[in-house]
Amino acid sequence: MKNNFSGFIDNVIHDLEEASPVAKAKLKEIYPIKFKVSLDGHKDIFISLDEDKKEISFSKVSGINFEIRSSLSECISLLINKKINKEIIFGDTELAIVFINSIIKSDIDLIFLIDKYLGNFPATFAHLIKEKLFIHNQYNNKNELQSKLRNLSIRLDRLEAMNNL
Repeated sequence: MKNNFSGFIDNVIHDLEEASPVAKAKLKEIYPIKFKVSLDGHKDIFISLDEDKKEISFSKVSGINFEIRSSLSECISLLINKKINKEIIFGDTELAIVFINSIIKSDIDLIFLIDKYLGNFPATFAHLIKEKLFIHNQYNNKNELQSKLRNLSIRLDRLEAMNNL
């Protein structure tokens, strides 16, 4: 199973590097990097990336640079919205942000990668989450606009009332 995960992470990082030469250059600058991903309700995942060797395991790794503590939906939201929540990063925050930015700004279709390496069901799940987040953000933006228009209308009414006095 460990070989499957190592091959998986190696292939994903290789695809990211090939899709974006800029991401490849950024990743080469920060290698070697070791970090831990703690997802709510799941085992801790330890990832070790070097220029030649990329490994992923559930066994503890020493010399961790940073840790990401989050939920699965929050991680997917980060990848889709491309906005980093610094509160989920512990340790070397600067290195973590450079690493995450190099991945999320690599201009690769993450849903395609999920489909390619994890299958149709996880890709469908990720797509539905993406759509739900998009609709939720659109709904919030619509409510903000309505709220601002309402406030503007109230101010206008007050100005008219003051002019009539």
